[in-house]
This record gives sequence, C-alpha cells and structure tokens, in this order.
Amino acid sequence: MPTRKTQEDNSASLAELQSQPCIDILLPSKERFGPANAGAVSTVVHELITASDTPACFHVFGTPVTTPFADVDFTALLPRQRWLNGNNIGFAKAYLHHLRDRPKPDLVEVHGRCHVAALIKQKRPDLKVALYLHNDPRDMKASRTAAERTALLRQMAAVICVSDYIGECFLDDLGVSDDMAAKVRTARNGVARRLTAPSTKSPMVLLVGRMVPEKGILECAEAVARALAGHPEWEVVIVGATHFQTAPPGSYEEKVKAALAPLGNRARMTGFLPVDEVRSLQERAAIIACPSLWQEPMGKTAIEALAAGSALLTTRRGGIPEAAEGRAHIVDDPSVDSFADAIGRMVSDDHYRKSLQEAAWQDFPFTDIAMARDADRIRAHAISAALAPDK
Repeated sequence: MPTRKTQEDNSASLAELQSQPCIDILLPSKERFGPANAGAVSTVVHELITASDTPACFHVFGTPVTTPFADVDFTALLPRQRWLNGNNIGFAKAYLHHLRDRPKPDLVEVHGRCHVAALIKQKRPDLKVALYLHNDPRDMKASRTAAERTALLRQMAAVICVSDYIGECFLDDLGVSDDMAAKVRTARNGVARRLTAPSTKSPMVLLVGRMVPEKGILECAEAVARALAGHPEWEVVIVGATHFQTAPPGSYEEKVKAALAPLGNRARMTGFLPVDEVRSLQERAAIIACPSLWQEPMGKTAIEALAAGSALLTTRRGGIPEAAEGRAHIVDDPSVDSFADAIGRMVSDDHYRKSLQEAAWQDFPFTDIAMARDADRIRAHAISAALAPDK
C-alpha cells in the first residue's frame, strides 16, 4: 500500500485563498437535506458547512424535501430519465444540465457515490471533482476493484475520507505513487458539543442505530437484559429507525423487543426520533452502547456519546478505535457474553463508569469545527494546487 501523507496543520484554508471559491456539494439521491429527516450524510454535510469559516462558499444539491435546512443554500433536483439511468446517475445528469446555466464552480464535491463522481468528471473534464467517502468504497459502483479505484483517483482532485480506516480501504492494493496517494486525505467525523459542563447522568443504557443485524442491536439487547436483571434502578432505551409496534412478526425489531421483554417497563423502544431529541437522550444516559459487528467507517454515534460525556461501550471495528481508543470500553470480540460482561461492570462499578465518563469529557478533539477545518484545508489544496498526474 502506498504511503499516505498527513494533512499539514499549516495548509491554507478556504478563507486564505485569493478569492472566495464556489463549491457545489452533491448528495446521494436517497438523502433528505432537512432537519426533520436528515440521514447520516446530510447531517455531516450540514455540520461541515455551518462549522466552516466560509459557509457562503457552499451550495448543496439534493432530492426535493418539504423543508430543507434554512441556514444552507440548497437546490432541489429531480433525476433525469430515472427509469433509464437510476436515481443517482439521473441526479448527476440533472446537475450537469443545471450547470449549463451557471458559472463553473471551483470544486464539485460528490458525497458517497463513486460512479457519480466519475460520470461528472467524464462529462465535464474541465471541472475539479472531489469524492467524499463515508463508507468502504470497495462495496461501491466504479470502486470495487483496485483498477477502478486507481482510475478514479487519477480523475479526482481529492478523495476525502471520514476516517483513516476508509482511506486505507480506498488505497487497498493500489499501485500508485506516494504523491498520488496523497490525494486521499482524512477529515474525521465530528459533532458539536452542546454541553458546556458535564451533565447529571441517569441510570440508563442507551442504544442509537438502524435496526439491522450488522449494528449488533440484538446481541446488545440480550446482553443488557442479562446485565440489568439485578439492577432494578437501571433502564434501557433503544432509538431506531422503525416503530416496533408496526414491525412484522419475525422481523429483526420483534426479536430485539423479545430479548428485552424480561426487563418489562424498564425497556423502551422509541422508533425514529428527531436529532435534537436523540442528543438530549445521549446527554442524559450514563452508558451509551455502540455495538457494531461490521467494519464501521467511523462511528458517528460513538463520537456523539463521547461529546455527551457518557461512558461508551463499543467494538474494535473499522474506524471506531480512532475515536474510542483510550476513551471507552472497547470489546475486541463482540458477542452477547462479552457485551454482558462489559455492561455488568459498567453498571456495578461506579468508579469505572465515572472514569470512562471523565475520559470522554476531558479528551474530546472530534468537534464539528475540527472536522470542517480539516475538510476545508483539503478543499483549498484541491482548488489551488492540483497534484501532478501519477507517472
């Protein structure tokens, strides 16, 4: 694997460029760029812009929503010939059509869709295009093979990754020079810490995440039911994307509900909640579990737990350790037994739990401002000094 160069702290920012640049951001077609139903990518993009020193540089393009974020310039586009092109390529073609009547942007930043970034560069080779990766690119169209990623890297002005782990995934088995690999940079996910001092915690174990097997919700639910059996003052709250009351029999959600049944009314499953309500629960919870079984790109929920000053239980998967190492209880081999042991210790050992809360609060570099600063430096470099082609 080629050697990656780190982003220099003294790199120019967008504000230091000779003139204010224009940066277009393209969201995946499934994203909804509004406060009521923003997905993970939309939330990150909103935070990247609002925490930037130069928020007026950015214009976001996405699928129509009833009420988009009011503090960011947003244009809704409908995919062109969706029946033929599919949603994402149709959306890319709609953007290219829209661009015919606008001045050329200084940078087009495509989030999470490698084939969209490649298409835009193919159709408009005069544009500088950056790819912003939130997930492992080896599972994406136009990026699954080393040959595809090499071709993509040659085309891109920059590849911005939410963790070093995702950058390593992109460069996996690529035979490119170190200079070419230097186009792959990290802007770690971050969140705004709303609290100015540690909050009073409630005896609550909180899980937040999609109700899918790879998130480990079921295993953790079984572990929580076991660990809390002898601690009647503790409760568990699970925030998921679906209300369990409407889940079909035999569904994953129903299995989670059954696992928590021994706890009775000490177990609550809320379904989807707005972001502000989730953050409020995180700030109250004494323990937050992020029990991912898959190679998590970065683990934004884990970062939110640290921002809240809660004791974090998580796994050594993907990019999670980049945030959690030294700040959380990390399980190397996730299972019901290992989760139950960890939760049991965190519940019964006040000193250990409070030490994790203190570590989370005292050492928290993963702010939205730091994320935006790193991303803006990468963008500024891509705009002002495109790297020479690979030899």
